[in-house]
Formats: sequence, C-alpha cells, structure tokens
Amino acid sequence: MTKKYFKHIEVFTPSQPANYTFVERESVNDRLTRAIRTPGKQIIIYGHSGVGKTSILIKKLKEQKIKYITTRCITGMTLKDIVTDAFNQLEMYYLPLKEITKGGKTGGALSASYFGLKATLSTELNDSNKQVVKRAVDLPITPQTLAKFIGKASYCWVLEDYHKIKTEDKILLSQIMKVFMDSSLDYPKLKIIALGAVNSAREVLQYDPEMKSRISEIEVPLMTDDKLLEILEKGEALLNIKFPDYIKNKTINYSNGLPAITHQLALLICEKNNIFQTIRRSRTKEIIVNTFEAALDEYLEENSDTYKSIFEKATKIVHKRKSENPINILNAILLSNQEEITIHSVKANLRLENKNYKGNNLKKYLDELTTPARAEILRFNKNSNSYYFNNPFIKAYCQCALRKDNKKDVNSSRLLQEFKGVLRKELEIAREAYFKDLAQDGDIW
Repeated sequence: MTKKYFKHIEVFTPSQPANYTFVERESVNDRLTRAIRTPGKQIIIYGHSGVGKTSILIKKLKEQKIKYITTRCITGMTLKDIVTDAFNQLEMYYLPLKEITKGGKTGGALSASYFGLKATLSTELNDSNKQVVKRAVDLPITPQTLAKFIGKASYCWVLEDYHKIKTEDKILLSQIMKVFMDSSLDYPKLKIIALGAVNSAREVLQYDPEMKSRISEIEVPLMTDDKLLEILEKGEALLNIKFPDYIKNKTINYSNGLPAITHQLALLICEKNNIFQTIRRSRTKEIIVNTFEAALDEYLEENSDTYKSIFEKATKIVHKRKSENPINILNAILLSNQEEITIHSVKANLRLENKNYKGNNLKKYLDELTTPARAEILRFNKNSNSYYFNNPFIKAYCQCALRKDNKKDVNSSRLLQEFKGVLRKELEIAREAYFKDLAQDGDIW
C-alpha cells in the first residue's frame, strides 16, 4: 500500500466495492478463485443485498488481472437490453462500406467482415479515401456472435442484480451461459458471472438442468462479527483513529451481518467527529462515545424514505382481496414474532381474523412478495420452506408503519424512536436465529 493518507470516503465505502478495508472470507475466496480459473465454468454469486458480493468479485478479478464489463440489471430489463448494454461497453464497430474517390468518381465495396474495438479502429478521412463505420450492435446478434465478440476482446461478462431480469429472459440467459461454456474452447477466459439475490442460482438450474455441473453456485453469507470488527479496525489504522468498544459493539450489532451497514455507520460516525481524512499526527484521535446515537439517527432518517418506498410498493393494492391483501399477509407474518415462518403458520394467523379463510391462493401471494414487483420485501428459504423479511430494518419499519395506521397523531420524531426500539428487538431475534443456524451447521467459516 503506497498511500499514506486517506479520505474517510475511501476507507468506508457503503455504496462502492470495498478497497482499503476489504476483508477476506476464505471459504468464498477459495471457491471463487477455482471457478474463475476453470475454463468454461459459469458463475453465479448470490446473497443478501449489502453482504459484499460485488466487493469480493471485483477484488478477485483484479488479483487475477481479468478484464470485465458490467451490466447492471434493473427491474423489467429484457435480454435485448442486456445484450445491447454489453455491446455498447465493448464499443465494437464494423466497416460495411468503403468509399474510394479516384479521379472524381466514387466507388463502393461492401465488407461486413471487419470487426474491431473502437480503441484500435483507424478511420482515415481525406480526399481520396473515406471509411464509414457502424456500431456492431446494429447487426443481428446471436448468442454465438455475442460470445465471440466478448471472447475476442478477452473479457468476462458480469451481470449485477441478475434476479431482476424477466422470467422469460432468464430462460434465454441460461442458454447463453451454455453457449459461453462451449465457446471457452476458443476463449478460455470467457464466462458469465451473475450476481443475484438469495436462492437466485437455483433459477438457472430450474430453467436448464443440464447446466448443473457447468455452473459454480457461490453463496456470500452474512459476515461474522469478527470480520465486521476487522473492517472497523482496518479503518482505524488507515485514519489514525480509535473507536471505543461500545461503538464497535453497537455498530456490529446493528449491521446484522451486512458489511454495507458497517461501512455506512462508520462513515457517519467519522463525520460526526469531524474526521474527513487521516489524522496527521502521531497521537491517535479518540472517537466520542455518544456520537454513535447521532450517527444511527441520521442513518435511519436517511433511509426512512427508502424503507417507506419499499413498504408502500409492497403493500400497494391492485385488486382488493378478502384476507389476502399484502398488509393482511405481512400482519400475519409479524404476528408470529419469529425470524422465519411457514405458509401453514401464515394461514393459521390469517384464520384468527377470518375463521372461514381457506388460503387456496396464499402461496401465490406470498411468492409475489418476494419479487421486484413487491420490492422483494420477503425472501423465501427453500431449505426450510419458509418466508422471512428481507432484513431486520425492513421488518422493524413494517411493524412501526402498521402500528402508525392506528396512531394518526404519531409525529416523525416519535416514530423514529419507536423504530429504533423495535429495531433493537428485531436485531436480537435475527442474531439469535443466525447463531442458532451456525451451531446446527457447524463452523462454516
């Protein structure tokens, strides 16, 4: 590391891949290294938002000196949109027409066989020679052609938020993965690396079972407390500061296994202490203990609009249903006071309000709450066949928002305090469930 002084936004990076405070996760690192080195192996990296999927991948690609292009998928994106984005980044051009001016006459010759990168394309324009170039994306593109272009450029193709692609296009994408695998005989570095939400890897295998042995499914799990602590300790060393143990413990607790939250809280704590770069003195600067609460309040206030947007999108009523509106279902889930809940328990809780409730379509509506159309407010665990909230922050907000419907006089300050109180309880429940799972599975780290 050649740098001696750092800005606080370089050290704690909640919205960008971690660099200086990157923390290795050995089990994930080893599997990803093998998958990248194996020609033809397509890769799907999945895990919760904010768990560090992109940081781990970018770090490994840089270590292996592998060039890549990244397509960031958004809800409703089609396969055509994705392919077009890849070609725009490759900036492939071809020469369909060459005009030669000689003796005042113009002659034309068609040639669609010349392809090249924009950086190496030479266009000569003078009185006797004129070249007309067009973007390769204007040509009809097949999976084979796409693989050839990306392979010739010695790139791999990274798809972020793969789970947001339309279902019908995921089926086609699984076929493109197969083509990329076959094309790796000519281009060993060619591969697709898709990053998605929890359980998104199974979707590819569902659409094309033949890909089972050809895809490496790599889960990036929630980060353990000691790894989150390592982020803070690396930040301390780089900025020449000292976080009190109280702040470290609180930050780790509220992060709930998500390094993105650790980075965000640490960044806010630095700003509350007027630390914007490395302290240029021999004595380490102590962080003031009570600034954690101020940083937490700001974090919750900053994200309250996000949580509100997620809640409103998830609970929006398109067609009103008796006992099965999104709010009814979320209330039934919260009533269980458990980290995860099965469809049978949700049905039982709904029957407390309506004893004649049948629940024939309940699974359909529960699954709908796990989709981007409903802001992915819920996740589905296929191993336990149960549903759970995307993260404790969302769960806590839902509890407060649903209570607020019956408390019209609640002001924003009071709601924030209630949110914090509920959040503390939810974090404890989540942590207990998390460590219970670790105890059952053994030490997976």
